This record gives sequence, structure tokens and C-alpha cells, in this order.
Amino acid sequence: MWRLIGITPSQSTPSEQERIIEFLANGIDFFHIRKPSLSVQELRDYLNVFPLEVRERLTLHANQSVALEMDLGGVHYNSKNPYPNSCPTGLRKSYSCHSLAEVENLRDTFDYVFLSPIYDSISKQGYKSHFSLEDLKTSKAINDKVIALGGVSKDKFKELKDYGFGGAALLGALWHKTNN
Repeated sequence: MWRLIGITPSQSTPSEQERIIEFLANGIDFFHIRKPSLSVQELRDYLNVFPLEVRERLTLHANQSVALEMDLGGVHYNSKNPYPNSCPTGLRKSYSCHSLAEVENLRDTFDYVFLSPIYDSISKQGYKSHFSLEDLKTSKAINDKVIALGGVSKDKFKELKDYGFGGAALLGALWHKTNN
């Protein structure tokens, strides 16, 4: 099953929540909310704008308790926000990976994992891919639980499907004017 996942920029943009709702209505399956500079209360206020029926499709980075409190659908973990030994059932769980070995070790623990950067990043200046196309083509680590992130845009979807990815995560392609 091919999934499209949106990710917010770390700094909020004008009308961001309204755009997220539009993206979800037009083909994005889930949206990751990544707001490291917001306080817990600011995060609650940000999330409170979303109707309850939309919140199930939102995944929060780094704050499992707020995700539960605000009735969100998932929580995202990474090396800075490690996966706890116990996580409430019913939440989607995802993780950020940066190597094929990390994907092999973690993909079965989570509903899906991001692998990045697949291509040179659109949103992070100088963040270059460190995967060769040959490595991606021949890897046994990539399957339908692995989501490609980093420099991904619509024109790369066919190639990513051919490599066996289960979906694509979009950040720069959604938010940077040159790519809209």
C-alpha cells in the first residue's frame, strides 16, 4: 500500500493548519506535526484548531502525552525522542532512520519508518543524500513499511515504488513555493 505523508516545517507558517486540512483532503494520508520550539501549551493551542475527525490522521513528534490528550492518531520517535518500553495501543508509531541497517533493525517495531535523506533535501540546505541508487535498488531492507524522505517530490514517486518503498514523506515539496 503506497502512502503519502506530509510533514510540517519546524517553524509555523501563515494558514498552516488550514493548508494541512487541504492536503489531507487531497491525497495526503497522514500528517506529521513537528514543532520542537513550541511549549506544551502552545502545542495544544496549535492542535486545537484541527477538527476531531482530522486529528486521527495527525502524528505528533516527541510528545506522546499530548498526542493522547489531543486524540491524535500517532507518535513519531527518533534518536532524540527514543521509543519508550511501553506505548499505548491504538497509536500509530513511526521512527526516523538514516541507514539501511537501522531500517532492518527497527522497521518491525513500528507501523512505518522514514529512511532519509533519499535525495538531496529540498528544505534543508546542504543536507545531501548518502544513498546510492544501486544500494536502494538492491537493498533487502526496503519494503512497504519504509517511507522515503528527503528531497522527495511527485516526479520521484515511480522510482521510489520501483525500489520497493511503501510511500513518500513530503516536507519541502509541500511548503517551498518553488515546488508547489
